[in-house]
Amino acid sequence: MKKSLIAIAAVFVFTFGFASTPSANAQSCQTPPVVKELAKKLLEKCKSLEGTSSKFADCSKKVQTFKQLEDAWNGLVGNSSLKIGPREMEWNTVQTGNLLAPGNRRFISKPIEEGKGASISIKKSGEGKARVEVSICAVDIDTQAETNLASFTIDSDAKVGTDFTKSFSASQVGKRVLIVFLDGKGLGARFPMQFKASKN
Repeated sequence: MKKSLIAIAAVFVFTFGFASTPSANAQSCQTPPVVKELAKKLLEKCKSLEGTSSKFADCSKKVQTFKQLEDAWNGLVGNSSLKIGPREMEWNTVQTGNLLAPGNRRFISKPIEEGKGASISIKKSGEGKARVEVSICAVDIDTQAETNLASFTIDSDAKVGTDFTKSFSASQVGKRVLIVFLDGKGLGARFPMQFKASKN
């Protein structure tokens, strides 16, 4: 099972991304089955640590138990692009990227504790003419239910230095994994960006 999860997960990059204005044409997050499977296994690990009636909130409230859940997630995905660590995504750290179009990228967060919200910032950091359609979803650890939180579009003529931001409350993202799907539009176009995610 572990090897099959890693094989599917190899197409992902671990993080998120956003834009600032709604778009009726933006795609869904197209959440892969492996993400819900990982959420289910994470809940099973929580129950083994805190008791069979435990919910993710029971584990995320305890620092040591939450750390064990992160280790369990990494154990499931191995050294794939879903691994939690500095290669993929760190909270409160500016990361740079260059989305090429046509093409897309899916970013996945590590689980967020109960009572925590999240803020995302993406800045257009260089010249580029790609239009980017962005969809943000959340997968609940306890139920594996997916919620489509928002869809946005970054226009091709957005000015360099423009910062696209979005914030989500604890009721929207606590006890969940965030998934952001960026779909680059244009022929040979690109979208240079700086990305920062923070919990609040």
